[in-house]
Amino acid sequence: MKAILPGLALFCAAALGLVALRETMISDTEAKPALVEAAESEMRPVQVTSSQIRTASIRKESDGHYWATARVNGVAVKFLVDTGASLVSLNKRDARRIGLDLDNLQRNVNVSTASGRTKGSSAIINDMSIDGIEMEEVSAVVIENGLEYSLLGMSFFNRLDSWAVTPNAIIIHE
Repeated sequence: MKAILPGLALFCAAALGLVALRETMISDTEAKPALVEAAESEMRPVQVTSSQIRTASIRKESDGHYWATARVNGVAVKFLVDTGASLVSLNKRDARRIGLDLDNLQRNVNVSTASGRTKGSSAIINDMSIDGIEMEEVSAVVIENGLEYSLLGMSFFNRLDSWAVTPNAIIIHE
């Protein structure tokens, strides 16, 4: 019996240690969900608003060209997209409609158009927007002769954060 008591005592001590270890493990695993819930309740979702990222699409029309209707100084103007044009180019009719005083503009810009070389007048467009993409003080040129449609040129596109041409549209980002 003397030989059994030390072994029994050792067995009881080990069993007691396992029970204590088990209780610690259970309390830790039960505490973790509570900690996770507390952490999740502290988290705030990040909200992305439309004022942070603006995207618009300029569709390719059945004629194979990309056309955009922009609000220019509050007036709707239809533009033919021309990434080969250095500046936004306004014909005389659209320039008058958006409120530019053609009599006080100096014809100080040499311009090459599909119709040949001509003189144009440099101008600044106060505000211009396409589907929520807004710009102020956009450089432009007014071409009095030889321009059937106003052109949306690179003085607009270069001010965007990015733009990409797809088979069906030009996607613009501000």
